[in-house]
Amino acid sequence: MSSAPAGRPFGAAIVLVAVFTITLIGSVAGLAILRAPATSLCSTHLPNPDQNGEVGILVEPDDGREPIIAELDAARCQVDLAVYLLSDEAVLLALERAHERGVRVRVMLEEHPFGGGGPQPEVYYRLERAGIAVRWNPPRFRFSHIKTLIVDNRVALIMTLNLTEAAFTGNRELAVVTTRGEDVRQVVAIFAADWSGASDPPASSLVVSPTDSRQRLLATIDSAVEELDLYVEVITDQETIDHLFAAVARGVTVRLLTSPRTAEPDHVAIQQRLAAGGVQVLLISSPYIHAKLILADGIRAFVGSQNLTATSLDRNRELGLIVTDPYALSRIQAVVELDARAATLLTPGQDEVSDRGSVEVVHLAA
Repeated sequence: MSSAPAGRPFGAAIVLVAVFTITLIGSVAGLAILRAPATSLCSTHLPNPDQNGEVGILVEPDDGREPIIAELDAARCQVDLAVYLLSDEAVLLALERAHERGVRVRVMLEEHPFGGGGPQPEVYYRLERAGIAVRWNPPRFRFSHIKTLIVDNRVALIMTLNLTEAAFTGNRELAVVTTRGEDVRQVVAIFAADWSGASDPPASSLVVSPTDSRQRLLATIDSAVEELDLYVEVITDQETIDHLFAAVARGVTVRLLTSPRTAEPDHVAIQQRLAAGGVQVLLISSPYIHAKLILADGIRAFVGSQNLTATSLDRNRELGLIVTDPYALSRIQAVVELDARAATLLTPGQDEVSDRGSVEVVHLAA
């Protein structure tokens, strides 16, 4: 193995100014958390679709759980949460606090996570006993791998992270925080459809599985002219691999940041195949790469729950967003460069670096 190639320059820190409270946290490039308006008036009216808003990026484990707890504690009227895994005690307590102060709280969980086991039934019944409305995610999906939080129909988080201790302390994770009217309305529509068991709403700017994730993510890969950076937990989808090879063939520098080993049996072989095909496979032992990111030429980035597997793209409920906001992109670029500089470049035919230690892997094949 050789050292990773020199990274590109760090992006500038996020500095967002708006009518929302902005909190800057983290040591990489700053963080904007868009807090719900501090008003005693309770309104869950949807914003106008053309309402301007702000977009911020959370980075884990740098930012910890505090920004998400702050969003929950700022809720005045309603909290809607759809998440694959929920077990973090601080998050559970924040949900219970919100319910106790009169906020309408609704939670959807995956009943049968990949690998089975886990605390999902206990969490479900704990929330139910607390008086919180809780449902299992719709059975029409193979897995409901979605990770999204809506506060007062004013702020939406579209996340790569489960709400678990591992996500906040040991994983590389990303979350988009948006107050843009169109984004919020669309996330609300997806949640409402799944809560009621209705069919999917019309296609939108969101990246949604099983509706359009495959074509939207392949289009993002194909849009790259010079540079393509990916955070990948698992990649097994052949069409996606072919598009990465096509990017290399047209002269795009493709860097795939991933962890050395996962629970996916073919992960090592696929890493070697990608490296042999010209993809710069950058191995990172810590933090564990659970983020899902496709960053094209530094001007657009997909962030969402989707793994690059056929199940995730075509059969699961997944949710993501294409980010073009320059301040959000600057923080994404900064953390990618930080990890790339610390990574080890996989050389085809050589053994991998040492194992990653204790991380969350039960949901990998989703």
